[in-house]
Amino acid sequence: MDYQLDLTAYRCPLPLLMTKKALQQLKQGELLKVLLNETATLNDFILLGHTMGVLVEQGGENEKMQLIFKKRKDA
Repeated sequence: MDYQLDLTAYRCPLPLLMTKKALQQLKQGELLKVLLNETATLNDFILLGHTMGVLVEQGGENEKMQLIFKKRKDA
Protein backbone atom coordinates (compact mmCIF):
# COMPACT_ATOMS: atom_id res chain seq x y z
CA MET A 1 0.00 0.00 0.00
CA ASP A 2 1.21 3.55 -0.69
CA TYR A 3 0.66 6.56 1.57
CA GLN A 4 0.72 10.34 1.19
CA LEU A 5 1.30 13.10 3.73
CA ASP A 6 0.49 16.69 2.78
CA LEU A 7 2.53 18.67 5.28
CA THR A 8 2.43 22.00 3.45
CA ALA A 9 0.35 23.61 6.22
CA TYR A 10 2.92 22.83 8.93
CA ARG A 11 6.22 24.42 9.92
CA CYS A 12 9.35 22.59 11.01
CA PRO A 13 10.02 20.63 13.08
CA LEU A 14 6.48 19.17 12.97
CA PRO A 15 6.68 17.88 9.34
CA LEU A 16 9.95 16.11 10.12
CA LEU A 17 8.51 14.47 13.24
CA MET A 18 5.34 13.42 11.42
CA THR A 19 7.41 11.95 8.58
CA LYS A 20 9.58 10.02 11.01
CA LYS A 21 6.51 8.52 12.69
CA ALA A 22 5.04 7.51 9.32
CA LEU A 23 8.35 5.96 8.19
CA GLN A 24 8.49 3.85 11.35
CA GLN A 25 5.14 2.31 10.38
CA LEU A 26 6.10 1.74 6.73
CA LYS A 27 6.43 -1.89 5.69
CA GLN A 28 8.92 -3.35 3.25
CA GLY A 29 8.32 -2.17 -0.33
CA GLU A 30 5.73 0.46 0.63
CA LEU A 31 5.92 4.09 -0.53
CA LEU A 32 5.37 7.28 1.41
CA LYS A 33 4.87 10.46 -0.64
CA VAL A 34 5.46 13.64 1.39
CA LEU A 35 4.45 17.10 0.16
CA LEU A 36 6.29 20.03 1.73
CA ASN A 37 6.24 23.79 1.41
CA GLU A 38 9.26 25.85 0.43
CA THR A 39 10.28 26.55 4.02
CA ALA A 40 11.01 22.89 4.77
CA THR A 41 14.65 21.87 4.86
CA LEU A 42 15.01 19.07 2.32
CA ASN A 43 18.40 18.01 3.63
CA ASP A 44 16.87 17.10 7.01
CA PHE A 45 14.27 14.88 5.33
CA ILE A 46 16.85 13.21 3.08
CA LEU A 47 19.12 12.58 6.07
CA LEU A 48 16.18 11.13 8.00
CA GLY A 49 15.45 8.72 5.17
CA HIS A 50 19.04 7.56 4.89
CA THR A 51 19.32 7.16 8.67
CA MET A 52 16.20 4.97 8.71
CA GLY A 53 17.38 2.86 5.77
CA VAL A 54 14.80 4.22 3.34
CA LEU A 55 15.33 5.17 -0.31
CA VAL A 56 14.53 8.82 -1.04
CA GLU A 57 13.54 10.44 -4.35
CA GLN A 58 13.12 14.18 -4.71
CA GLY A 59 10.81 16.13 -6.99
CA GLY A 60 8.42 19.04 -6.99
CA GLU A 61 5.55 20.75 -8.66
CA ASN A 62 4.57 24.42 -8.44
CA GLU A 63 5.28 25.71 -4.92
CA LYS A 64 5.26 22.28 -3.32
CA MET A 65 8.25 20.02 -2.93
CA GLN A 66 7.77 16.30 -3.04
CA LEU A 67 9.77 13.50 -1.46
CA ILE A 68 9.06 9.83 -2.03
CA PHE A 69 10.35 7.38 0.55
CA LYS A 70 10.50 3.64 -0.16
CA LYS A 71 11.22 1.08 2.51
CA ARG A 72 14.04 -1.12 1.27
CA LYS A 73 13.83 -4.87 1.45
CA ASP A 74 17.01 -5.09 3.52
CA ALA A 75 16.01 -2.35 5.99
